[in-house]
Amino acid sequence: MLFLAAAAAVVSVILLQYFLYKRHSFDHVEYRAYFSESEVYTGDDIYLYEEIANTGKIPLPFIKIETELPDGLKFTLLEDSSAHKKNGKTSVTEEKLTARYEGRVHSMFVLRPGSVIKRRWRVICRVRGEYRLDGALATATDILGYLAVSKRIMPSEDKRTSVTVLPLPEELDGKYASSKYICGDAISNICPVTDPVRICGSRDYTPSDPMNRVNWKSTAAHGRLMVNIEEKTVRHRFSILFNMNSREIEQYPDSPSDPASVERGIILCASVLDRIAAEDLPVSIFLNTDPSSSEMLKPVSDGEQGSKISASGPFRGRSDTVYALRMLSSLKMSISLPAERFFDHVASNPRLYSENENLIVISPYLDERMLNLRKALSGYGVNVIYYISTSRNSLGQIPADADVYFLL
Repeated sequence: MLFLAAAAAVVSVILLQYFLYKRHSFDHVEYRAYFSESEVYTGDDIYLYEEIANTGKIPLPFIKIETELPDGLKFTLLEDSSAHKKNGKTSVTEEKLTARYEGRVHSMFVLRPGSVIKRRWRVICRVRGEYRLDGALATATDILGYLAVSKRIMPSEDKRTSVTVLPLPEELDGKYASSKYICGDAISNICPVTDPVRICGSRDYTPSDPMNRVNWKSTAAHGRLMVNIEEKTVRHRFSILFNMNSREIEQYPDSPSDPASVERGIILCASVLDRIAAEDLPVSIFLNTDPSSSEMLKPVSDGEQGSKISASGPFRGRSDTVYALRMLSSLKMSISLPAERFFDHVASNPRLYSENENLIVISPYLDERMLNLRKALSGYGVNVIYYISTSRNSLGQIPADADVYFLL
């Protein structure tokens, strides 16, 4: 009889703790997570801080926390890859740490009543974008390990739970070459900020200089090749046309089939903006993406097509460039208007996009319709320059008077 009573008591305790943990495991579990920075550039390292606290009276003998980062952010995990080498009769250990990048990490520990677990993760920001923490998946068991309860716990909003990763401008010299120079040499001063008509001197020739800049009179006088130094002149305003299409014909009309080429175009756009900002020149950006996708975008005009084309800016100088980079970081991979209709609208409404200024076209590809754009705008005094974020050229021969720069 005593044995039955003891067995019944044990079963009651097991059932009691089973239902207790099933219903109340996470009632008093608090989770906090925040980034060390709110705005960084692509390639920067930041820290993710996590705090898991048990404010109740129920101990959690086993709890597993699985933290997952949004795409574009990665945990930097260091692994010990020590190697043992024999130097004569002596064994020498060479310590070496290698980095491993993961989008998800998990850890297990015990949470006693009133205890707090604090940890810090190193995170690398690989891709531009706006990212928000989506909490962590917590799994807890009862004392005997018979029950496993899972719940997604969300961080409190009292600290930085989101981070904006801005595209990092890069040097254009050496990365993009003009279609005019078959040798593939990069041009040091790219068209928008120099005026070949205004010469302010000469210097020694370098292999990256095109031959049409050679000053033959100065060459004869000095006995060596000399090239013109073109004076940088302030033009009235610049406009950038950014093509969100990755190919002439997309598999899905509302999204690019090669997003990597569009991402390179965004970096290229940031680089062009950075170069123009150094000259303190105003620049506006036009894109064939939905204007409602970002607070920094607005429709270029009324009408069926104009309402689907986004406009941003103008931006001028270094102080405004950060706003342009924020706009680029918020871009979604979406196409609101096919590229051919986008460029047709530009050709039909030149005053909306550029008024006797320079028009810079950034696109992952080059087609005949895009080249015809410069012919349509030349009558309005608009100089069209093309930057292609890939090395794809399906046209073959490009007119000699067209300023086209391909990725090397």
